[in-house]
Amino acid sequence: MQKLFLRGLGITLLLNLLVKPATIFLVDIKMQNELGSDAFGIFQTMLSFTFLFSMLLDMGITNFMTRMIAQHPHMIHKYSNRLFTFRLILVVIYVVWTISLFFILNFPNEWLWVLAALIMHQISIITVNYVRAYTGGLLMFGLDAVLSVAERSVYFVVGTLLIYSSFVEPIPLGWFVTIFVGSSGLALMMATVIYLKLVSFPKIHWDADFFRAIFRQSYPYAILAILMMLTSKLDAVFLEKLHPDGTHQVSYYTQSFRLLDACYMFGILFGSILLPIFSRVLKDHGSTTGITTSAINILLSGGFIMVFFTIGIRVEMFTALYKEANSFSYNSWIFHAMTFIPMCFTIVFGTLLTANGSLRIMNQIAFLSLAVMSLLNIVLIPVWGAVGAAIGAFVAQSVLGFVQYFVVRYHMKHDVARLTWLKHFILVVVLGVALFVQFRYAFNPLIWMVLVGGLWMVLVFGLRIIDLKQILSLLAKKENTAEEK
Repeated sequence: MQKLFLRGLGITLLLNLLVKPATIFLVDIKMQNELGSDAFGIFQTMLSFTFLFSMLLDMGITNFMTRMIAQHPHMIHKYSNRLFTFRLILVVIYVVWTISLFFILNFPNEWLWVLAALIMHQISIITVNYVRAYTGGLLMFGLDAVLSVAERSVYFVVGTLLIYSSFVEPIPLGWFVTIFVGSSGLALMMATVIYLKLVSFPKIHWDADFFRAIFRQSYPYAILAILMMLTSKLDAVFLEKLHPDGTHQVSYYTQSFRLLDACYMFGILFGSILLPIFSRVLKDHGSTTGITTSAINILLSGGFIMVFFTIGIRVEMFTALYKEANSFSYNSWIFHAMTFIPMCFTIVFGTLLTANGSLRIMNQIAFLSLAVMSLLNIVLIPVWGAVGAAIGAFVAQSVLGFVQYFVVRYHMKHDVARLTWLKHFILVVVLGVALFVQFRYAFNPLIWMVLVGGLWMVLVFGLRIIDLKQILSLLAKKENTAEEK
């Protein structure tokens, strides 16, 4: 299973490394610069708003199905038509609820068309993720990787043509929203074709008893997803409502949050691979130590170099990326960069708890995290704006990630290999000293990159945080059929 994890991770990372960084730096950032703070602030506020309750479209069915198919692959066809009907009901509920909340919160009516378009975007994205429950649950990681980059690939191609062809100048918000939503629509068409090949043509099958049963089984997943979505996306809404210059603060906050979100997208790829593998291992009563250690080592070691390197050159980095970068942008990044570290804990240990079915305690932790984030935002945003929201995000994600780890260790009795945390502590101390020297002497970005990169490579490979020899031997090793299954 550890070999399967590494192979699946390799395929997924390769495709995503080719597509997502290019999309962020060549399209997303350029588009924000073209649109300006006002127009992009409207878009980002509505995008975050549609995210808040987007899990009403899923109700935890995706995670539930991934876990079930990984453990019982023969059941792939059994509930497909009933689930299709149930999801249609969820779409109606989500649309009605989101539009109603838009008017309750008194957003400007001029933003309604943006909301309507982004509602369609959310429906497309959640449906693509639902199809990925089948590809991931069947351990078809190559096909799953293709689906994971489909929407971003289309967006990259069309967005690049619009920005760099000078076809429309200046680019209006309407064109940008059309490209954004159209890309997810084309990804939905691709996912539909895959679904038809793996399952069958969906039909309406009304079964009230089944709907009640699936709701009882999946609603803990839905509550967890909604709580975590609120924790990560509510900050933009808080900024718009609580700060006197809300729309501009959302734009500054997004400059920083976009980079964190890019890092988190790669981390989520680990979770999508880990969930079916953890589910299979736990069903077979196997050990998760090897897989857990490999995952946390790769995530944290990559996270630490990102944190220390980017904080050391944050002013130069944001000035180069954005036309309207200012102290709100790059000071927010200090806390957003650090936020990725507890997110790594959530990706690994939260996924293990999900595979174990420990939803009750996960929901309690997620609610605590949301409460901490909300309280800090209410206190800090009126004073510090985007920076205050970033502080709230860091503290809330720290509560979420670290408490989940302690539950895994002391409740589930699962842990990583010996000396893992000592090795990471040494890495953090050395890179922290290097960052202090950078603050003191302000090296050229190229010199700083060579310095921190060299230290990172010596420590990560010298301490065997990432053991290349072990990884290569695992990938070359022929496992017997029983282990693969």
